Amino acid sequence: MAKMESSRVVEILTFYRNIDGEIRLYRSILDDLEAYYDMPGPKPPDGMPKGKGGISSPVETVVLNLPDGLQEDIAFYNAKINELYRLKTEILREVSALELKFKAIISDYYLHGLKWEQVSTRNHYSERQCKNIRNAAIESLVLRFGANATISNFKISA
Repeated sequence: MAKMESSRVVEILTFYRNIDGEIRLYRSILDDLEAYYDMPGPKPPDGMPKGKGGISSPVETVVLNLPDGLQEDIAFYNAKINELYRLKTEILREVSALELKFKAIISDYYLHGLKWEQVSTRNHYSERQCKNIRNAAIESLVLRFGANATISNFKISA
């Protein structure tokens, strides 16, 4: 269990809004890689046998013709997508476990990206009180995020 600091909690909560964009980016890269090496679909049967005694496998032909490293790239991007989905789920799980007023302030400000004026109006507190509640919620999340292996081990790339 790594020591989590409040600045790291804020960094993770701020990153939350970028997770969907990162997933879209990685999925787009995967789609591009797969489009370049798209496997041919099955040919529609016309009722006539085509075999001449040999073994033919279009999938095997495509796999044998893949450039070196492509499988590793595809596996890397799939792993990144899965890691981001897990991170998003764990952040939501930890924030959802907070007391209601903490959850409301953190969700509105960090997860939904509202401004302090909007957060205070929605939650019927002054802006200063919302910031005080946020500070208390962050301190609670320091313990929760620190105990969560998925969140505490995640590295935000620059």
